[in-house]
Amino acid sequence: MPLPACLRRCARLLYCIPVTIIIMVVMWSYYAYVVHFCWILLTCATQRVVFLCLFHMCFGMFSWSFWKTLSTPPSSPSVEFQLSSSDSLLYEQEHGGMEKSQILLEISQKLPVHTRTAARAIRFCHHCQLIKPDRCHHCSVCQMCVLKMDHHCPWLNNCIGFSNYKFFMLFLLYSLLYCLLIVTTVTPTFIQLWLGKLFDSCVKLHVLFLTLVSGMFAVTLCFLLFFHIWLLTSNKTTLEWLSVPFFADGPASEAFDVGVQANFLQVFGKKKSLWPLPVSSSQGDGHSFPLRWQMSSHSHSVMNGNGHYAMEGSVVSPEGVSVTVALDD
Repeated sequence: MPLPACLRRCARLLYCIPVTIIIMVVMWSYYAYVVHFCWILLTCATQRVVFLCLFHMCFGMFSWSFWKTLSTPPSSPSVEFQLSSSDSLLYEQEHGGMEKSQILLEISQKLPVHTRTAARAIRFCHHCQLIKPDRCHHCSVCQMCVLKMDHHCPWLNNCIGFSNYKFFMLFLLYSLLYCLLIVTTVTPTFIQLWLGKLFDSCVKLHVLFLTLVSGMFAVTLCFLLFFHIWLLTSNKTTLEWLSVPFFADGPASEAFDVGVQANFLQVFGKKKSLWPLPVSSSQGDGHSFPLRWQMSSHSHSVMNGNGHYAMEGSVVSPEGVSVTVALDD
């Protein structure tokens, strides 16, 4: 049952509170570092210029990636995954579960869908009235199906998925660099303040809190970044780490893992100059992804026509179909 309009507006305001807190903390950190640390405490002009240049570089990249992660809407499945009016009517008219499953199975034959429910049925979203593409999930907060959904982040008030996962990774990276820069440059002054050699109470309060807050955020961000690096290199989402995806022949935790390099390129793209920038460069359209097929034990190396080695052998897909392929070494 949908919520009344007034309750939906109140919910939106509540969802904005964590984002507002993050923005306020960042604005305060900028003020404390630039004004109280660089302009008041630092006496060496060269050191001040170097610190300010490094700080604004980190702050600029952090702000850019933060805004892109925050403002990029999650991608939803294309219209081809939605049931047509005739299919929807036929689906609603059926009352048996088996009949409904058969209708979805027939429709899915035209779509690049491989994942299933734990009961081996086609994954169908009753809220959005569509067949879910691989790695797609419905977000109860955003009230929509999200392509390659990783998780809903309350601190960003946005779903992290195919459209903004690269931005999210860069946001974690630049956030960590931002905090580490503050901790590294402010710590000597922090020690002096702790020992009581500097006595300006206002400056002392700002610098002490700046060091402590940055240190705590750096520890948290370090764990979170390394966790998502592991997810990236193994081509998993947070949801797939929590719940193994199912296929027609059962669960497969490494179904989308096609190698560290290929996994990385799926998110960051092939153009190296775009890797550090929060601009769209991910491969694919978010609706289908390469699957990791198991090579048989009889695979052997052969020389292809270009003089490169290749692995040739029988390959078994998640649907149990055996084919022969040649993979460049």
